[in-house]
Amino acid sequence: MRFRRLTEEELTALKEDFIQFLASNQITANEWLDMKAENADKVHDLIDMFSEIVLEKVFGNLEYLQHRTKDTIRVFYCQKDKITMTGLQITDPSRDLTNPKDLEILSNPDAIQGKVKVFQMDKKYSQKRPDEVYSMMSNNGCQPAPKGMFDLLVKMYSRST
Repeated sequence: MRFRRLTEEELTALKEDFIQFLASNQITANEWLDMKAENADKVHDLIDMFSEIVLEKVFGNLEYLQHRTKDTIRVFYCQKDKITMTGLQITDPSRDLTNPKDLEILSNPDAIQGKVKVFQMDKKYSQKRPDEVYSMMSNNGCQPAPKGMFDLLVKMYSRST
């Protein structure tokens, strides 16, 4: 599989979309029920196909990802042709950037004690955009991020250069 199979919970939330998917493949409700009872492989294939369609759209539309450790935060802006990463590294032992409360320093960088390093770099995609976003989330522990977090880091970076 290119991505992963949607969970039962995700499929339930997308029930109407899945029904439309089945209908677009000329599968009626009765045929689906028969298939579930008699042909588990075909059912899994259809769920996998639907999952691919949904997740390609989800990962294709995600714009901002973040990766945080105790002393570093990286926010990735996933653009059409490249990813721009802006990051912050601190040596303030009283702060833990994995703690949401300590993220307040992004709007008040003067409150940081110790060394502060703000950095930025661009990277071309090494695979299709949705695949790279999926890889960043599944293999590298990235999570969706708000645009505002990226904007605050860019502002800090602009002031530091």
